[in-house]
Amino acid sequence: MLPKEAVVKRLVPMALVLALTVLGTAACGDVPQGAIATVGGVPVSKAQFEQYIDQARASADQGGQSAFPSPGTPAYRRYAAEAVNSAVQQQVILNVASALKITVTGQQVQAQLEQTAAQYGGLQKLYAAARKGGLNTDLLSTYMKDSLLSQMVYQKVTGKAPPTEQQMQAYYHANKTQFVQPATRTVRHILVKTRAEALRVRALLLANDTNADWAKVAREFSIDPGSKDAGGSLGAITRTEMVKPFADAAFALPLDTISMPVHSRYGWHVIEVTAIAEAKTTTFAAAKANIRNALLTQKWQYWLTWTQKAAKIHYAAGYDPVQLTASPSPSPQGHESLSPSPSPSPSSST
Repeated sequence: MLPKEAVVKRLVPMALVLALTVLGTAACGDVPQGAIATVGGVPVSKAQFEQYIDQARASADQGGQSAFPSPGTPAYRRYAAEAVNSAVQQQVILNVASALKITVTGQQVQAQLEQTAAQYGGLQKLYAAARKGGLNTDLLSTYMKDSLLSQMVYQKVTGKAPPTEQQMQAYYHANKTQFVQPATRTVRHILVKTRAEALRVRALLLANDTNADWAKVAREFSIDPGSKDAGGSLGAITRTEMVKPFADAAFALPLDTISMPVHSRYGWHVIEVTAIAEAKTTTFAAAKANIRNALLTQKWQYWLTWTQKAAKIHYAAGYDPVQLTASPSPSPQGHESLSPSPSPSPSSST
């Protein structure tokens, strides 16, 4: 549950609260042409919106997902609502950075570009990856600049009052299940169609239980495309990852024992457990760094939610996220702004 306004104010420096007051009084109700919204009177351009849509489309293409939804469809309207929310939230953060006179130099942006490029094997490879993700060179630089500004605001919000030992202990005990690592079994198996085949496979493996023989038998007999070329290996599994007959057999098997044929809806399995790891709980000491990060992220999310509510946000017709997701019907007549050409480009947006 989000803290009440007074609680949130105590979480953040007074300078940030004053910045929000400035943003609120600067707001106006009119959204200029070519903008999808205003945040504290600052327009969020249609180009920014289309940039988010382009990135979502590129991500879907790279991920091998089904075709990106057509403008006007319910699925597209959900993407549009997410794009509007992302663009507006980013502008909220940038407005706070401006009110607090937080700035980023060209040198800082270039340094960030070079640091990121090193992870990609050079600037040209970074630019190529960015283009696949829907960002040209200019947009990538803008993205880096905005990211740096966001990081600086994040540091302002979270840096003044880091989580206390008591708060971290309370989080650990309230979320104990997060720190329980379930029992696992490292298994390999041969999957065949009949019990007779499974018995034959089991006999072959009992005669020679080496890794080389498992690889040979898996390639020759297994009908599991995911493991037949890996010696039947499924790696470490938890009980809930597998169908019940397989899981029950695997978790009952002693180490390095070849099972009798096990039937599931996929066929007949011959299973061997090669490693056993029992369930264990991560200690508070081991989890402390992650808990600290979780509490800082929680604080940041609280602040973002409250800040977005405090900012004066006005949406152009057809771009209110609530209205976009309220009905599965296509875009209302006259809202042609949500039906761009099949391949929109931020550079061509008004």
